[in-house]
Amino acid sequence: MKTHVLLLLCLLLTGSTFAQKTVFIPSEFSSAPLNTWSYSKSYQSTNFVVFWGNVVGTNPATYSDVNLRFNPQSVCDTLEKIYTKFVTQLGFCSDAPTTNLGKYKIIIVMNDTWGSGGPSGWAFGGSYGNTIGAMWVHPNATRDGAVISHELTHALQGMISIQENTVGGGYVGWEPAGFFWEAHANYMRTQMYPRFAGDDLPRWMGTQSFHLSSTRHHYGTFKWLYTIQDTDGITMVNRLWKESLANEHPLITYRRLKGWNQSQLNDFLYNYAKREVTYDYTSNNFGNIMRSAREALKTSEPHYIWRLYTMLTQISATTNRYVVPDAFAPQDYGYNIIPLYTTCSSRNVTVKFKGHTEVNSTAGWRYGFVATNADGTVSRYGALSNANDGQISFQMNSNETGLYLVVMGAPTTHTSYVWEPGFPKIKRYPYELRIANAVPEGYQTNFRAAYKTNGHVHTNGGGWVANTATVAATAYVGPRAIVLGNANVSGNARIDGTAWVENATVQNNAVITGNANVWNGTVSGSANVSENAILNNCTISGTAIIKGNAMEWGAAFGSGVTVGGDAEIPSCSTAGVYLQVPHTNNGRNNCDGLTASHTSNVDVNAGYTQFTDTQMAFSGSVACTAAAAHIPVRAQKEVVVYPNPACEQINVSLRNFSPDEDVLITLYNSAGTVVLNKRIKASPNFTLNADAEKLEPGVYILKISGKTVFTRKVVISR
Repeated sequence: MKTHVLLLLCLLLTGSTFAQKTVFIPSEFSSAPLNTWSYSKSYQSTNFVVFWGNVVGTNPATYSDVNLRFNPQSVCDTLEKIYTKFVTQLGFCSDAPTTNLGKYKIIIVMNDTWGSGGPSGWAFGGSYGNTIGAMWVHPNATRDGAVISHELTHALQGMISIQENTVGGGYVGWEPAGFFWEAHANYMRTQMYPRFAGDDLPRWMGTQSFHLSSTRHHYGTFKWLYTIQDTDGITMVNRLWKESLANEHPLITYRRLKGWNQSQLNDFLYNYAKREVTYDYTSNNFGNIMRSAREALKTSEPHYIWRLYTMLTQISATTNRYVVPDAFAPQDYGYNIIPLYTTCSSRNVTVKFKGHTEVNSTAGWRYGFVATNADGTVSRYGALSNANDGQISFQMNSNETGLYLVVMGAPTTHTSYVWEPGFPKIKRYPYELRIANAVPEGYQTNFRAAYKTNGHVHTNGGGWVANTATVAATAYVGPRAIVLGNANVSGNARIDGTAWVENATVQNNAVITGNANVWNGTVSGSANVSENAILNNCTISGTAIIKGNAMEWGAAFGSGVTVGGDAEIPSCSTAGVYLQVPHTNNGRNNCDGLTASHTSNVDVNAGYTQFTDTQMAFSGSVACTAAAAHIPVRAQKEVVVYPNPACEQINVSLRNFSPDEDVLITLYNSAGTVVLNKRIKASPNFTLNADAEKLEPGVYILKISGKTVFTRKVVISR
């Protein structure tokens, strides 16, 4: 009898622990047209329920319109795999039996299947009734996991504030944190599908000088999370959501969790920015994926490498002085990547840096060198500098093929920007450089040599023209400009600076200069395209001015129209100055005709006067030393653990260690007990096998003891 009672109790407990989730029917399902729902037009899996409308009938897999046809089981099968990754393996959101996610199935509503007035659109994620996550997706958005992994993240993000961070955190209801919902959703997508780490790189490379939470790149500003993942583990990324406070920017959440001050946060973000040169990310092979995507663009679609590298403006060729153009000046945590080409046989380079602190009250910078290998990977990093007025040097080793200067805007006080404040309302951090024994991008003798094939030098200006392009003798092509494809340049048109013109028609007295990029379309009249402007398939006529970081596709602008700042706007023929994406936060509407003096166009950054030669003088000798005096510079040591969490194999990278250095590897479990203790030579990479070392799932502390001691948290999950 006792045995039967215990068995019954065990069965009851088991049933409670593994009880099937139920379907929550939200109040919205009581209103038309969602009130036509029925279980005959639904499909359930372990963690999801899919509802669709009358339009596709009871069997949507056989519906006549292929755009609305879908297989509910296939949709759920894909979602279940993503759910397992996000919830079970990565632990982003809890589905313990006592939580709402443990009780209810996530609701999937199929858009455009409900008839007039029903849910419509591509894909959205959120929640119903402050109870359970939900997604609203078009059938075409469910063909693979690309879209629904992003939207499922939104549903789970909503669950954080419902069940795990219920005191106003979870980045709910606070506009400056809104960007993070999209950035994190794309970050999570790459955890499931790493190939998307290289997705939409052109936009990212074109906006990397913008502030980190800029709504011009909020879908792509997740690479700093890769740095967190590589250094702290993905658990820290989860903690940002679960431990955030009300009205808190994600960077401030991270700063608080790490116990840092603003200066230390700036150091961390520079540590991220310097990795962007080579995409030095180890988790999930992200670095290789991103490098491959970038190289593919360079080879097959080079016009998309819009603003990958910062083009400095030369102040003096004699003193080799330069200033960062205003359009390129880094904003809060934005960065510049400046390739440097050595002019000295021993390849020792010195840079004098001086920032314009007078432009705003929070001006600050971080900067340093990055040396690369022939395969595009990092060789080593130079020391970080935070001096507003400083001088740094670097000696390249014989195996190093590339050298870059990375400069990041490092605000002394954090600013949380509202959604679309407008370019003039965002702080920028301009600076000047003097460079010894090297020249920056755009000034090297073989600038753009890879694209100067099957062409000729234009007689009027000396710029490069492809043989497939037509450029009139009366037109001017400057020595650093390039005209490619089937472009047609006529009249007195002028292509100057480092401008890139491809497949476009440029005529009359139009001018394209600065670092402007024009692909297809027509530029005519006395139109002027300058600075960092990007035009794809656009029609620019009359006296229109396109400048700054304007980025336009298929738009038309006529006389009296000025487009600049970070504007991405539709066609406009109403004279006015447009320096922002229209939004209630900046008080603008499309084509509203407001002038340069309108408050929305007044810049919060003060003007400045360039420094004198005396202020930019070098300290000490910076002469090109003899090649024999080549002395390697010792780079800072780093320890990177990946993947983290790990299931079986833990990879440990010991960067910049001496290969003959003795290193003690010690692993402690959560109770502080030593479970592994071995001494090795500092091999650049080694692995720990969880099975071989008999490591149970849990949290461990890895201690690397050599001439320097490092500790890293390691999570093992099975």
